[in-house]
Amino acid sequence: MKTGGVVMVLLLAFVTTGYCENQEKTKTLDEAISAFQKAVEKNPDYAEAHYNLGCLYRENGMGKNAVDAYIRALEIDPKFIKAYNNLGIMYYEMKQLDLAIDTFKKALAVAPQDYQIHYNMGIAYYGKKLYQDAINAFKAATKYNAKFDKGFCNLGIAYVAVNAFDESIAALKHTLEINPQFPDAYYNLGIAYSKNNQLNEAVQSFKKALELNPDDAKSHFALGIIYRTKSEK
Repeated sequence: MKTGGVVMVLLLAFVTTGYCENQEKTKTLDEAISAFQKAVEKNPDYAEAHYNLGCLYRENGMGKNAVDAYIRALEIDPKFIKAYNNLGIMYYEMKQLDLAIDTFKKALAVAPQDYQIHYNMGIAYYGKKLYQDAINAFKAATKYNAKFDKGFCNLGIAYVAVNAFDESIAALKHTLEINPQFPDAYYNLGIAYSKNNQLNEAVQSFKKALELNPDDAKSHFALGIIYRTKSEK
């Protein structure tokens, strides 16, 4: 039975410095880029400036420039975890999954307990259909952050990919214990239930997803598929 497929929760938001997060509203993006460019002209070994340039380049759709800026920041400071994380995400967004995984591995060599890096590694593994590796990465993310709802949600999604439906249901239920207002967790729980032939439970999960997000087309579609399947039995 097809239900439209699971939905992988988006990557963690980029971790940026205070400047990137709280720029003055009157400051334009180009002006900010220009300011950081001047900073690195004056001090080429200013890792934070290169990092912030990467953030702004990425925001401006300048992917190659962002990659170069993060790489330069890491040449200056090989333990710059935020630069590793954002560089790995850039590679992922550019569909260079092997480079993303390699970057996250280097980050974990510096910070082995960083749950965000484990999480993003899991996303990259999942993209390469290395589902058991993804499961291990998401398990590590939730080990180092036991309240990480997105980590448990994606763990549940990865379990579906290896037909471990009971494990998937358990992970997604735990997600909802942490965050009961997580519509995509209900949606993916519905997927796991449907694949486990628990159609009544699937209906309830999709309905709950729609209570939280009435405009969610995928949940409406999945619910329709379940009702049609039930009517044919």
